[in-house]
Amino acid sequence: MSNLPLISICIPAYKRIEFLQRLFNSIAIQTYKDYEVIITDDSPDESVSTFIKNYGAIDNVLYFRNLITLGTPENWNESIRKASGTWIKLMHDDDWFAKEN
Repeated sequence: MSNLPLISICIPAYKRIEFLQRLFNSIAIQTYKDYEVIITDDSPDESVSTFIKNYGAIDNVLYFRNLITLGTPENWNESIRKASGTWIKLMHDDDWFAKEN
C-alpha cells in the first residue's frame, strides 16, 4: 500500500491572505482526507509563510517559498512539479470548495 496521497491540491500563492484563508477553511472541512496541500509562494514578503505557520486546521501542508519570483504561470507549474498525488487539483488562492464533500 502506498503512502502517497490520491490528490494533490496545488496552490500557487501570491500574498492575498484573506483569500487564502477562505480556501484553507474550505479544505479543512472536507470529508475526503486522502490529499496533500502544496503551496508554492511567489510573494515578496512573509505573509503567506506566516499564515501557513499559524494555520493549524490542516496537517498535510507542504510549503515551498520560491527562491526567485516565477510569475504566472510558472508558479502554477512549480506547484504541480512538487505534487506527489495521483491526481492534481490546481486551486488559486481566490478559489475554494463550495461544499464539504
